[in-house]
Amino acid sequence: MKVVIANPPWPVENGYGCRTNSRWPHIRKDKHLAFPIYLAYSAAILEKNNIEVKVIDAVADELDNRSYVKAVEKQNPDICFIETSTPTINIDLESTKLLKENLDTRVFMMGAHATVFHREILQKNTFIDGIIRGEFEFTIRDIAIGRPLREIRGLTFRKNKEIIINPERPYEKNLDSLPFPAWHQFTLKYYDSFLNESPSMMMISSRGCPFQCTYCLWPDLMYGHIQRRRSPGNVCDEIGVLIERYGIREIKFDDDTFALNKKWVMDVCREIINRGYHREIVWNCFGHVSQGDPEMYRMMAKAGCKMISYGIESGSQKILDIMRKNIDMKKAKETISNAKKAGIDVYCDYMIGFPEETEEDIEKSIESALYLDPDFIQVSYTIPYPGTRMYKDALQKGILLYPNEWEKYCSCGPMIKNYVTPERMMYLYKKFWKRFYMRPRYMIKTAVRMMKSTQEFRRGAKGFVSFYKRFLRN
Repeated sequence: MKVVIANPPWPVENGYGCRTNSRWPHIRKDKHLAFPIYLAYSAAILEKNNIEVKVIDAVADELDNRSYVKAVEKQNPDICFIETSTPTINIDLESTKLLKENLDTRVFMMGAHATVFHREILQKNTFIDGIIRGEFEFTIRDIAIGRPLREIRGLTFRKNKEIIINPERPYEKNLDSLPFPAWHQFTLKYYDSFLNESPSMMMISSRGCPFQCTYCLWPDLMYGHIQRRRSPGNVCDEIGVLIERYGIREIKFDDDTFALNKKWVMDVCREIINRGYHREIVWNCFGHVSQGDPEMYRMMAKAGCKMISYGIESGSQKILDIMRKNIDMKKAKETISNAKKAGIDVYCDYMIGFPEETEEDIEKSIESALYLDPDFIQVSYTIPYPGTRMYKDALQKGILLYPNEWEKYCSCGPMIKNYVTPERMMYLYKKFWKRFYMRPRYMIKTAVRMMKSTQEFRRGAKGFVSFYKRFLRN
C-alpha cells in the first residue's frame, strides 16, 4: 500500500495561500507558512502501521497543478488524502479532478469545509471516493490499512451510486498514544518562525476548546469543545527530540487555548525547567483572558515563554455578547497586565465586520486596543465559515455578502451586511492598524525593543516593512 497525503496547490498571484493548519485560511504576500502538523501526525501514524507514505506540501514547494500532479504521479499511490478549505474548495476539486484523470488512485478529502458539505461534494464530484469528517488522522489510518469502509467512523463515501454516511468518530482521548509528527517528510526551512528564533517548529500539546464563540470553526467541526491534554512528560519528550534531532530554538504551541488549566500549565513548565529546556528554547502560545493567574504567568516566563496571544475580537460588550465571547475588558486588562509583568509579550487579535456591528462598535474596539495596550495586535475581517453558528445565523437572515462565492472567504475583505458599508469597513480596518501602531509612544518603545537583540531587530524591521507595504505605500 502506497499513500500520498497532500496540501494541494493554492495558486496566488504574487503571494501564498495559507490553508493547512489554519483556523482562518488566508492569502499572504510573504512566505510565512504554518507547519502542516496534522498532516505530519497522519503520516507518522501511517508509518507506525508500516504504510509507505509521502507528504506533498504543494504550497510550500510552490507547485502549480501540473507540477503537483507529476509529483503525486511519481509516487504512484494507491490512495491520496487531500486537505481542503472553504476559500480553496473549487481549486482543490479542480486539481483533484486532474489528479484522477492522470492516475489510477482512490481520493479522499478532509478539512472543515468538506466536513460540512460532505454529501454535496460527493454528489457533485464523482471522481471523489470519500470525505473524512472532523479529526482525520485515525480515519486516514483505517482507510489505509484496509478496514471495510462501512466500518470506519467519521467517513462519508460512495459505493456505486449510493452515498453512505457512517456514524461520527469519537475524539481520540489519549493524545499520548500518538507518535510524534513525521517532521522528516517536510523541508522545515519553509515554515517561518513567530519570534524570529530559528529554526522553529509548531507543537500541539492539547486539542479542543471549551469556549462557545459563534465564529470559531475548529471546536465545532474538527477538535471538539472538551480540552484533551497530553501529559507534561510526553510534551517534553517531543521538545527534547526537536532540540536534539533538529536543533529547534523556538516552539509555537498551536493549541486553541494552551494557557487555561493552571495545574497542567504549571506541570508542563516545571518539566521544561527540570529538563533544562528553558535554556535552549523560547516558545509562544494562545491563552484566554479569563485565566489571569499571575503565578502561572511567572512560571511560564521562567520556562521560556516569550509571547502569548489572546483573542479579544471586539471592544464592544454588545458584540462580545452576541459572539458568546465570555470576556470583559476589566478582566482582560488585569490578565494582560499580569502577563506583561511576568515578562511575556502580549499579542491581541481583533476582528471587524460582525453581524449587527456599527461604526461606534468598531471605534470601541480601537479604543480597547489602546486601553489594553498589548505589545502587538492583529486585525482581521470577520469570516462566517460554513459550519459555525455565525454562518448559520447569517445565512438564515440573508446577510452574507457572498453566500456561495467560496474564494472570497480568505480574509480579504468584509463578508457580512451590517450597519457599515464595505467601503467604510475597509477604511476603518486601516484606521485600526494605524491608530495602534503609529502612536509616538509605541514607536519609541518599538525602537528601544529593536536595539535589545538581533532577533528583536529582525522582527521589528520585518514588521515595519509589512506595515509600510499594506498601509502607508500609495
